[in-house]
Amino acid sequence: MSCLKKCLVFSLLATVLLSAILLLLWIWLGTETIPNQIRDPHLVEGQAFDYIIVGGGTAGCVLANRLSADPNVTVLLVEAGDNFGAASIIPLISTAMQGTKYDWAFRTTPQKYSSHGLGNNQQLLPRGKGLGGSGQINYMLHFTGVPEDFERWERSGAFDWNWHAMKPYIDQLEQPSMARHHAEPECSGTRENVMECQQDLTGDDLYQTNTYASILNPENDEHASISLCATKNRPNAPHVTRTNGLLVTEVNPQDSLLAKVFTEAPSELGREYLFKPARYTIHNGIRWSSYHAYLRPAFGRPNLTILTSTSVAKVLFDERKRTKGIAIQGIEHLIAVKAHREVILSAGALHTPQILKLSGIGPKLELQRHGIELVHDSSNVGQNYFDHLNLPLFVSIGVKASVTLDKVLSFESIVQYLNHGKGVLANTAIAGIGGPRGGRHGIILFGMGSVDEQALRHVSNMEQDTFRAFFPFYRNSSQEGFLFLSTCHQPRSRGAIFLRDRHIGSEPFFNPNYLKDRSDIECMMAAIRLVARTVRTEAFRKIGAQLHWPRIKRCSNFGPPDNVVQQPSDRYLECILRTSALTGHHPGGTAAIGDGADAVVDNQLRVNGVHGLRVVDASIFPTPVSGTPNSVVIAVAEKGSDLILKGDH
Repeated sequence: MSCLKKCLVFSLLATVLLSAILLLLWIWLGTETIPNQIRDPHLVEGQAFDYIIVGGGTAGCVLANRLSADPNVTVLLVEAGDNFGAASIIPLISTAMQGTKYDWAFRTTPQKYSSHGLGNNQQLLPRGKGLGGSGQINYMLHFTGVPEDFERWERSGAFDWNWHAMKPYIDQLEQPSMARHHAEPECSGTRENVMECQQDLTGDDLYQTNTYASILNPENDEHASISLCATKNRPNAPHVTRTNGLLVTEVNPQDSLLAKVFTEAPSELGREYLFKPARYTIHNGIRWSSYHAYLRPAFGRPNLTILTSTSVAKVLFDERKRTKGIAIQGIEHLIAVKAHREVILSAGALHTPQILKLSGIGPKLELQRHGIELVHDSSNVGQNYFDHLNLPLFVSIGVKASVTLDKVLSFESIVQYLNHGKGVLANTAIAGIGGPRGGRHGIILFGMGSVDEQALRHVSNMEQDTFRAFFPFYRNSSQEGFLFLSTCHQPRSRGAIFLRDRHIGSEPFFNPNYLKDRSDIECMMAAIRLVARTVRTEAFRKIGAQLHWPRIKRCSNFGPPDNVVQQPSDRYLECILRTSALTGHHPGGTAAIGDGADAVVDNQLRVNGVHGLRVVDASIFPTPVSGTPNSVVIAVAEKGSDLILKGDH
């Protein structure tokens, strides 16, 4: 017996030690050394660059790659944050990065028309702070818009941004530029003899080029392979394509019961509905943002300088309103850096209008109020602020098919992810996205069965009573189920961003005016009713799906329904929407394209009223896209890069 105990103890210690080694190796691999990165802004004082890119987020990474591809030009990329740590590449713990040093952690102003069940009626606005930006803390959903999105842009004055103009850039993201691992001529039908997770990671893929070759292969092959998955025959493997650096994985309904059930529902709902499996920018269980796809391949280019941990205070202009460069925050004073050709603002939809205003471009009266010298009176800077809202509704199921806290925290899941890049940690639990074809509303299946109350309240700002009404099984860490998120793809409510003062370090006032426009309520109510219909389909009934309407005190006079057959009243749905609809984290429109002099930027993304300054990020969107915008931002940055380079010739 004593010998058996010793063996068990030894086995346990060996397992713990191995896991610790794997974890430390993973963290070490996530600590990058970028050869052309500097953190001291004084090192660039007085220097001049052809292009200066402000913001190293989703768009900034694309621009840095494309503009520095010409060895005859010099490029400076300035980012307020630093490198993200290893945790950012693990898909499921995206939200764990919120509220940390990697998040700007903004808040809205108290909302008048929504958010009544949130602390102080405020929504939290997480924004990625570091290289890769919000692409390093988002849910990695890959969506490239629908043709109508871009036709709507054209109707709003963005004449060179219709579907025909954007399609080549969308196609770059959608069509593979490298052959798949297997030798099939087409991406259809059964896929045999493929890698279980499609592709081994190479030393170049996993972090910095060739740095870790010696630990990957005893022969020091610079293209050594880190095998995160084992080769075996497997039919219907998930579809993975490699595009121009972007890697897209689609949830396989053969592997995900929730995705299978979700995509079967339209057969009963009707052919006018289109429900698809979710698509991610994930590769072998690793987040694959524009940082990985675009910026990392440019590491080491001698003509690219990456300045991190540095805030840009303003853009500088000469007497002819031509961009001279930027002023960045030094230890004791502002430091000027010159730009020979252009400055490009890619600081995101929340920061870009702040920088424009601090630079003297914005509404005249607002700038005068803060004592900012006027360069150009541009009344629409910070206006047209839009965002998506999602209403979560919990659905319990009677089968083991979802992500639960017990599974996430299990030793088996951790080892499975560290060894193979697979399991519950290797995705974000979103199984599918759907809605009526061409409709304004839609639904998202988020396959989390149980959630941690403290963690979710931390990232949602929900009050305790509100949280417990929407998540009735919050105490059960093994509860199986999922959330249906109801959303309006084309919200009509518009808000604005205003300066707090004249300092770049001061958080502006963010007022999105969620649900101010009555049509947004009607749009989201249609999505909620679609959720209820979907849960009642035979496909969902087979897995024991049961929708749990939240019992909220402020809404108790209007509902919820007494039974599964009874339909919720419009007043009840409006009440729960105004109580707990949550931001989709998709801000845009705050420096929109237009065809008039009052537009912030023209169709070439040049800021009106000045010379040598462009904006390339989601703030230029005149209207929302009908889903997650991150991949559309990449396409916009690709087109923006072409516009800049063509302008030079």
